[in-house]
Amino acid sequence: MRLVLLLVAIVALAGCSAVDQDVDHLQQQQDAISAAIKKIQVVHGPAVKGHPQFTALGRAEGYCFNRPNSTGGAVVHGDGLRAAAYRKYGDQVDAIVNTTVWFVEDDDYGAFEPYTEGGYFECAGIAVHFTGESAPAVQPAQPPTS
Repeated sequence: MRLVLLLVAIVALAGCSAVDQDVDHLQQQQDAISAAIKKIQVVHGPAVKGHPQFTALGRAEGYCFNRPNSTGGAVVHGDGLRAAAYRKYGDQVDAIVNTTVWFVEDDDYGAFEPYTEGGYFECAGIAVHFTGESAPAVQPAQPPTS
């Protein structure tokens, strides 16, 4: 009987260590995604300052606040715009251009004032990869030496 209990305890502990390894692996993946998406620039216009040449990767859509480049708070519905672009295109994404945002109602009835009903914001843009050289930084003009 003791041998059976000992075997059950060993199997249970082995199962727990596998779960801990899975949790650690998922945490490492999430940390890597968080670090990668911090580098992605989000702009409203068609170009990224300092990067005149880029290749369009494709459209990306995600959940956001009322501004696609917002960094405050937590997105509770799913991937933010940066994370959605990263999951779709990987490390190739350097920026997201031409962003738009819209409100999605999730109530069964209309509201009297905009954005007073239940709902959330979604946003989209074009994920791009920088190509070529970055534009040089503009240096202030130096007076000629005499």
